[in-house]
Amino acid sequence: MTSSELFNSPERTDVRAEPCPRCNSAVKLKHIGSNSFWGCSNYPQCDYTQSLHEAGDFEPQALPGEECPECGAGLLLKKGRYGLFIGCSAFPKCHFMLDPTADKTPNREPIPCPECKTGHLQTRTNRYGKQFHACDRYPKCKYALNEEPVAQPCPDCGWPLLVKRDSAAGVRLRCPQKQCGYKSDPI
Repeated sequence: MTSSELFNSPERTDVRAEPCPRCNSAVKLKHIGSNSFWGCSNYPQCDYTQSLHEAGDFEPQALPGEECPECGAGLLLKKGRYGLFIGCSAFPKCHFMLDPTADKTPNREPIPCPECKTGHLQTRTNRYGKQFHACDRYPKCKYALNEEPVAQPCPDCGWPLLVKRDSAAGVRLRCPQKQCGYKSDPI
C-alpha cells in the first residue's frame, strides 16, 4: 500500500461515530496550529470540544454551597489536561483555581513565600508525578523550589529559608540563592 492510498483510505475518517452530547450534531476532527481536537460541527452555536486523548466525556459539575473566594461565583469540579481540579464558574473573567491534590498537611506550619511575602509555599505535583514547592498565589507569584523548604534563614546571606538536599555525606541544608552557595554540615 502506498502512502497516498494509506491516507486516502475509506477507513480514515474525520467525523466521530458518536454525536455531540450537547446538540446532537456531528463531531469533527479540527486542527488549530499543531493541536488537534474533536469539535462540534455546529460551531459557533455549540462550543463543545474534546481532547483527542481524553477517554469519555466529563462535564463540569457544580459544587453546591461553594463560592469562589475571589468573585463570589459558584465553584465547579472540572477536568483539565493534568486531571481534576476545582475552578470558578466565571472563567475566563475569574481565574481562581484550587488543586484538590495540593498538600493539605495541617501539622506543618506554612512557610511564607520569600519573594512576594504574602503567599505561602505549598507542595504541588507536576504532570510527571514529581513534587515541587510553589507559592499559593500563582500566577501572581511564580516562586518555586524543587527541594523541600525549611523555615530557617541563611546564616550567610539572610535569605528567609533554606532547602533540604541529599548529598553523599548525608542530608544538608543549603541556600536556594545561586549567588550565595551556603551549605550546612550533614544533619
